[in-house]
Parts: sequence; C-alpha cells; structure tokens
Amino acid sequence: MIRSTFYACLLALASTTTVVVVNAADSEFCPTLSADFNRRQLADFSGEAVVYEEGSSAKHIPFLTLSADGQTGTIVVGNGDDDEGVWHPMVASEDPETVHFITHIMVKDQDDNVVALEALDPTIAAPATMTFSVPGGVTTLTPFEWCNKHGLYKGTTVTIPNPTTVDPSDPSCGISAFETQAWESVHADFVRLQRMPPHNSEVPFTETGGAKHTPYITLDADGKTASILVGDTAVAVHPMNGSPDGEVQPHWITEVYVMDQSGEIVTMQTLDSTGVFTATAEFDVPEGAETLQAYAWCNLHGLWQGPVVEVVASASADTEDNSGVACSVAVGAVAGTSLLAAIGV
Repeated sequence: MIRSTFYACLLALASTTTVVVVNAADSEFCPTLSADFNRRQLADFSGEAVVYEEGSSAKHIPFLTLSADGQTGTIVVGNGDDDEGVWHPMVASEDPETVHFITHIMVKDQDDNVVALEALDPTIAAPATMTFSVPGGVTTLTPFEWCNKHGLYKGTTVTIPNPTTVDPSDPSCGISAFETQAWESVHADFVRLQRMPPHNSEVPFTETGGAKHTPYITLDADGKTASILVGDTAVAVHPMNGSPDGEVQPHWITEVYVMDQSGEIVTMQTLDSTGVFTATAEFDVPEGAETLQAYAWCNLHGLWQGPVVEVVASASADTEDNSGVACSVAVGAVAGTSLLAAIGV
C-alpha cells in the first residue's frame, strides 16, 4: 500500500538525513558573501583587491548615520540629501539589460567582521536603505554596498561614541533572503551575468554540461510538496564551501528557484553553506502547477537549469496500487527523524 511504502521511505530518510539548525551567531553566511563580493570585485571591476570609495561615484557611496543614543545605525546609498546630489536608482525589471539595483548593504566592525547585512528589494523606491542595531563591543562601523552592475563600494568609517559591552542578546549577522517581489529582478540579473564572461552563454547551462551543477526536483508522494537537490548522488553533488573567515574563496550555490509552466517563479531560496554538504531546498507545489523546472546559481560557474518535471495528481492514500510510488532521499533536505516522531514510528 502507498501508506506502507511511505513509512518505509521515512525510515530510509531518517537513517540518512542530517538536520542542521543554524543560529545567526554561528552562521558563516555573511563572511562568505563578503568574500565573494571581494572575489567578484577583483575579477570583474577594479582589477585589484580594493573597493571603490568616496570620490569615485557619489551615488554609489553608502552613508552611515547613528541614532542619538548610538544604538541604531542607518545606511543610505547616495547623497540625494545634498544640493544636486543623487540617490542610487532601484530599478526592478524582468529585462536583464534594464535591472539595476543595490543588491546588498552590509556593515563591518573594527575587526573587519560583518555585523549586519541585508538583501534589498528593488521594487522599493530609492534610496536603498538598511537600518540595524549596533552590536555590543563595537567601536567603529564601516558601510559597504554591492551594485549589481558596478560592484563593491565603501563608505566612511564611523566611530561609536559610547561603545557598549557585549550582550548575548545582541543581534548577529545571519542569512538574508530576497523578498518575493524581488525574485523576477534577481532572475533577470542572473541571466545578465550568464551572458557575460566567464560564462558567455545566452541560456542557462543544463545537465549536458554536467550533473554536478544541475538542480533536480523530486516530487513527494502527496504531490503537494517537493525538494530540490543540486547534483546527482549517483554522479556528483555540488559542494557548499563557505568562507568562515571571509578570506578563503567560497564555492557554493547561492540561490535555487523554481518556475512553473508559465514562467512564474513559485519559490526562490537563498542558501547558507554553514554546516551542510549539499545544496537542497523544499517547497510547496502551488495549485494549478502543471510543470516545474528548477534553477540554481553557482557563485563561480553561473546559472544552471534542471529538467522539466510534470506535476501529476496524487493518488489516494487508500489505493492498493503502489506500483508508481518511489522513495527519493536527498541528504540534508528534510527532517526525517522529526517526521518519524510525528507519526509515532
């Protein structure tokens, strides 16, 4: 029966999955993203391991101000408050040639640690802004921003007037994902980057170029949920190599997302490399979906497209015919032990 097969699948799943719960304080997401910004700046923009600073382009410079009590910081990109000043534009678009926005703002302390980072939504009007709580123990803060077309910019370092002691409740820098309304613009930017060196491709790469980078969708037995695994366990899976110290060059899948038959993005997930070995994600299959196709962005090797998966109506749980039921296990994808506990196995 389907139900018996489902239990057997859960038993197999529980014996092979690893559940990773990452607290912001333990996450390597922020130093990893910072290290990748430095890599991209060197490869695509400055030609040397430096960021652009004030004097190069005022509209790109992030400006940091502190609240009166010194506990809150606000960063804006551009000098639109000045006479004849200008804010950096936030142009959301499905057109790869048009999309132009500040993808991330981050701030570093006196020890070059990233203490706050935010992925921005280009549908929100300029100026690009981030507000954050100043962590305890910080004596200086330096703002940075990444422009999707023009690279990494650094603002003026600000001294904290009355540094506080470190408090365990202080916020730590963890994963920051793009808002739903930003997904189309993020995809458009991936397509733009795919067309540029070193990828030089008008279309996403596919499994003909290698299974390791290909995102594969597995539909669950109920047909209502699904998982993505980048790579094929029978061939090779893509690594999730972060940069805990911000110095080592990272190599990981930054985002995975799925489109339906109409080209609508039904999910996009930003991935954290902390404590995981495979790029995986789970999502709910939306009503009305007929086909699904996964995409993955590798920070080094570009945009990859998986095979189209047909969504079929799930069979009744009471049927005696289980010939079409298959159990697929993706390591790290779901909490198999929790599921088993929930059903009392």
